Amino acid sequence: MAPVRLIERAGPPPQDEAGSASATLASKLVGPYVERGTEPFIANTRHRVLLAEVDGEVTPLIVNDGADSDCYLTSPFINYITYAEDFARSVKDPRTRRALLAFIRAVRAVIRPRDLDRVVYVNHWMLATGPALRFTPEQLERLTRALRERFPQHALVFKRATAETAAAVAGERPDARLHAIFNRQMYVWRHEPGKKPPREFRQDRNLLNQHRANLRRLTAGEPGVIDRLRELYRALYIDKYSDHNAFFTEAWFQQVFQQGLLEVYGIEVDGQLAYFVTCFVAGDELIGSVVGHDPVLSRKHGLYRAGMSHLMQLAEARGLPLNLSSGSGQFKQKRGATQLTEYELLCFSHLPWRARLSWSLLRRIYNAVGPRVFTALSI
Repeated sequence: MAPVRLIERAGPPPQDEAGSASATLASKLVGPYVERGTEPFIANTRHRVLLAEVDGEVTPLIVNDGADSDCYLTSPFINYITYAEDFARSVKDPRTRRALLAFIRAVRAVIRPRDLDRVVYVNHWMLATGPALRFTPEQLERLTRALRERFPQHALVFKRATAETAAAVAGERPDARLHAIFNRQMYVWRHEPGKKPPREFRQDRNLLNQHRANLRRLTAGEPGVIDRLRELYRALYIDKYSDHNAFFTEAWFQQVFQQGLLEVYGIEVDGQLAYFVTCFVAGDELIGSVVGHDPVLSRKHGLYRAGMSHLMQLAEARGLPLNLSSGSGQFKQKRGATQLTEYELLCFSHLPWRARLSWSLLRRIYNAVGPRVFTALSI
């Protein structure tokens, strides 16, 4: 049995190496972070990044030493509390909004950032949705043991787990001491031959056809494209939603094109780029990723709807399910997507009592309340 290997320098792996698919993906998606840290690419994060290899399968490790992040992607406190508070403020119904804010603030009063944010994320690809966690329970136990030895003062958070993964680990490898916490609802769309698609799907496909002449795959060689992508991204994620979203820098967008991290597609309106959507293939799924648009033009011309339809068309052509990540649940379900519950696996039993208490309380709250809130609000 090969030991777990922690890699502190990224490089393109030999194509015939065992596990080369995951190693190649890690080299593309997070290799620049391993070499230079995260801050040059995501300005509101300041992390070391390593790779872990278990039996040829490679996964990224994002190390937060306690005060390294102002971004929900890499701060558990921001993700589970501050970001949730930002969302609650956007809820239109005043009674629901007040109730959510009161509840979140009560949780904030007893859980401190320093008790959560000293953490090592496992299988975190620095995107809202990365590849699924693919380790067996035995591999997870070995990886957990190695990481606890290397990072004894950090909690461990394993991204993109399922209820089945959590149950298998608890049943087969209880010594790993991994506990599942509800993270979010995701939505997966699959093409089903012979099945009549929903009305909304057909309407969106008509919209896509109307924009077809102005839809294309983007390249870095187009003048001003990176500046425009940053502008459209900011208009959606930062200005509309939360300044705790990722502050992707010019260098990040450059790497997207240079490394081929993501496929980038854009739609023009009146000769100007007004919408973009990105995606990438990981394992057996196509994952929809970063989006940006001009809010006024998108609403007027149905650009978001056309862009989602384009992703569905790509997934259908490639014979892959399309992971549409979380959010806009009602919109996605009306187009035939299926709701799936995503968990994170936590390891915190080795930490001081105050941190253990905070993690345990957070887990109990989210597992009891999270699924109902997310379903009720179609998050």
